[in-house]
Amino acid sequence: MVTIMKKLIIALVLVLCTSSGMATEINLVINHNVDGTPFKLNTEYLNADGVKYKITRLEYYMCLFEIDGQLLEGKYILGNGNISNYYLGNLDVEEISKVKVSFGVEKQENIGKDPNRFDLLHPLAPKNPSMHWGWNAGYRFWAIEGVSDPDGDGQYDKSFQYHILGDESFRSLSFDLNTVKTDGALNVEIDFNLQKLLAPINMTQFGIFHDFYNNSKEIRDLVDNITTSGALTSRTTSSVESVNKSIDISPNPSSNYLNVDSKFINSNYKIISMNGSTTQTGIINGNRIEIKDLTTGTFIIMIKDRIGNINTAKFLKQ
Repeated sequence: MVTIMKKLIIALVLVLCTSSGMATEINLVINHNVDGTPFKLNTEYLNADGVKYKITRLEYYMCLFEIDGQLLEGKYILGNGNISNYYLGNLDVEEISKVKVSFGVEKQENIGKDPNRFDLLHPLAPKNPSMHWGWNAGYRFWAIEGVSDPDGDGQYDKSFQYHILGDESFRSLSFDLNTVKTDGALNVEIDFNLQKLLAPINMTQFGIFHDFYNNSKEIRDLVDNITTSGALTSRTTSSVESVNKSIDISPNPSSNYLNVDSKFINSNYKIISMNGSTTQTGIINGNRIEIKDLTTGTFIIMIKDRIGNINTAKFLKQ
């Protein structure tokens, strides 16, 4: 009996190890920038009105992540302007085409809840500086603080603070991607242009706005700008440009067709341009893929084989 139990335990361990080995690490990469210049806290930037400013604090909550429709339940991230890489989890996927991200704290976790119910490392646990305003107000969804030098005398004598409260501040965005696995992981890259986000802030005046969405026009303008300004966009070219070749194709360059290995017959394929857009999809019926309708340029072909692996190659269409 002991021997049978021991064998069952070993078999279970092997199954678990095998299953975990199939999962792919998913990372969120937030590229904070100011009109393309990499962003750092306490660094001088120039806004569209010619005013010099520095952001001294930038923190915000993210949750309700959906990877191609798969919800990562209970996952919270406390974003920080000085941090780009965040671990989302492991999923049995080889590519990602759409990601949904929500900014703020879910209603059921917000007002009237005690942050001490979480362990110290949880994003919703008490923080220093605090992200929890109080039981009757809930969490700061965003904490943005900075200083400015509107007269250009070198003295940062104006300051602004936006601590955004209230369930009405909750916002969700979806991003179309063409992310494929590189180095065993999938990186969801999002560009976050803070210049666009902060455009409603009048940096020539001293302003402190710690309030609910419904109570303050300044808060409403900034929150609404999250979804309307284009401050957050997906970066579709980063993972595409770093694809490692795993398919032998010929001819390359080509004008009319690509020859592929017969093992890919009946496999689904996708052709992606270097700006990340999908230009052609289909099923491989023989060992040839017609590309005569593609415009001239460089493309990535992705083929999902019979066991679900994604195979890639770069080619030039003449």
